[in-house]
Amino acid sequence: MSTLLIILWMFLPFYTDCIVFPRQDESPLIAVLDFRTTIDIFDPSDDGGNTTVIEEIHLRGGIGGASCAIDFNYRENLIYWTDIFVDKVYSLKADGVDQEQKVILEGDLSSPEGLAYDWIHNNLYVSDWRQHKIWVINPETGARKTLLPYVHEVRDLEVDPGTGWLYWIAGWEETAVLMRSTLDGQNQMVITSDLERPMSLSLDYDEQRLYWTEVYPVNLIKSIRVDGEDVTIVHRPGRHYDFTPKYITVSRDSIYWIQGFKYRVLGREKNNSREITRYRNLEKYGQWNMQKNIFMGILAIDPRKQTESPSLCGDNNGGCSHFCLPTLIQSTPPYNCACPDGMNLMDDNKTCSDEAQN
Repeated sequence: MSTLLIILWMFLPFYTDCIVFPRQDESPLIAVLDFRTTIDIFDPSDDGGNTTVIEEIHLRGGIGGASCAIDFNYRENLIYWTDIFVDKVYSLKADGVDQEQKVILEGDLSSPEGLAYDWIHNNLYVSDWRQHKIWVINPETGARKTLLPYVHEVRDLEVDPGTGWLYWIAGWEETAVLMRSTLDGQNQMVITSDLERPMSLSLDYDEQRLYWTEVYPVNLIKSIRVDGEDVTIVHRPGRHYDFTPKYITVSRDSIYWIQGFKYRVLGREKNNSREITRYRNLEKYGQWNMQKNIFMGILAIDPRKQTESPSLCGDNNGGCSHFCLPTLIQSTPPYNCACPDGMNLMDDNKTCSDEAQN
């Protein structure tokens, strides 16, 4: 009997309740959020399309949850995700030992579909499609500041703390736009309006290009340099709604995305490649051959994405009592202190208080 158990253990997928991040010298892992409120982790370099789930994390929220956006904090071994069913933002300690999951933002949320972590200044940016807002929050205290009070139908966002920019996609058809601002919400500019039905955004830090998906009937993956030049159609999968690309992530030489209403996970080299890999073993089927996975988000957990560099706020949070938000690097100082909603910045421009200013 013991021999049989050992054999079964060797061939069955290994599911766990924790995530072990790859080391700096290892290839990235891909995390996929399931509507059933799980994170499935796989190694795309392991046997291509035959790779299997190596870690499965059951998230808070239970059946009926709707996990949507996901990001990670490599230094602290944390995963962040949003749930648009209960309208909360969660964190998960992912060091292979601690399995703590906790709510880090709740209340006054309607559809938190975008999430991006600034690993240098320890700020988490959250976008809400229904409320048309972008917030910045402290992931440790839950303090929240409304960064941009109205961004029409904002879908997704990315941050690049190394260069000091926040990027987002918003709008639909004639109002669709890809924009950027400094991380304090100032210095806004349009990168391109050459898009129609944007859904998901991912930043290639190495090449300084933004990739985004456009859903049915557009059905495209496109990219552009962060300076607004060189709009490129990266992938055109066909016109049928089953082929529409929805959520996307970029890692090194590859892009990975969730396809359409059949919820398949696909990947390919990002440049000059027509060979598509379908990660079939991630798909689970039940009665009447109905797929049980409903994939709602995807993320490359890649330590090279979060390279260390000096904080523009220095070692003391810029002297700010609450938020220190980077602005134009050439500014003096290159940051602004900001307060959580409901608090006011005092005359020293550093301290937040509940007191009203004179």
